Amino acid sequence: MSKKVIIVIVEGYSDETLLVERLQSLYLDSEIRFEIQFGDIFYDSVVKDSPKKIIGDVINGIRRKRKYLSKDILAILHIMDTDGCFIPQENVVINQEIKENTHYTLTNILVDGDEQKERIIKRNKKRSNNIRTMTTIDKIISKKYPYQLFYFSRNLEHVIFDNPNPDKKGKVEDVEVFISSLNRPIEEYLIPFLPTMTNTDYPTQYKESWQFIETELNSLNRYSNVSLLFKFIDQTI
Repeated sequence: MSKKVIIVIVEGYSDETLLVERLQSLYLDSEIRFEIQFGDIFYDSVVKDSPKKIIGDVINGIRRKRKYLSKDILAILHIMDTDGCFIPQENVVINQEIKENTHYTLTNILVDGDEQKERIIKRNKKRSNNIRTMTTIDKIISKKYPYQLFYFSRNLEHVIFDNPNPDKKGKVEDVEVFISSLNRPIEEYLIPFLPTMTNTDYPTQYKESWQFIETELNSLNRYSNVSLLFKFIDQTI
């Protein structure tokens, strides 16, 4: 291949819609390849694999599907929603008045009964453990490929539209309208949602952004470290 590939693993089409044009315009010498997982790959009640193996299997599957050689891949970027997974267990609260089985506030995850409460607590524990593992590494698959994990909290719609409980319908269309009316680069728009940093050095900022979101109730609040993604690409290329 003439261009090196930057693979961007995301949960849904909204993430691609938000970022693809900007990444393609900035990094003309690279192929930007979004790979949509249609949900959270860090929690599955059946899968027992380590998070490194989960990500490794995803990347190897992409390589086979796209017929990429090892030397074709420049970096792996991974974007996920926190879904409040780092909060204390006692902040998963039963509230039978909610209309859905799970509802997010800035202080609690509300659930409709004991069964859903147990499921969310189990999900949060597994997801947070897997995420903590993946934020401590900077290369994946026998240290071949640079890898970094980035987040929207509680989700993309929370950060972009201040809507922590978005309707599944129309999400992509809403992001399309947002991008078409945005009068500045998306990374500039996202900077105010970055936790306060003590340093301008990218590795330190990356580490601090994760330390912050893992603390207390921060993963229910409106933060994102996706603006750092551009710094990661710049230092990688």
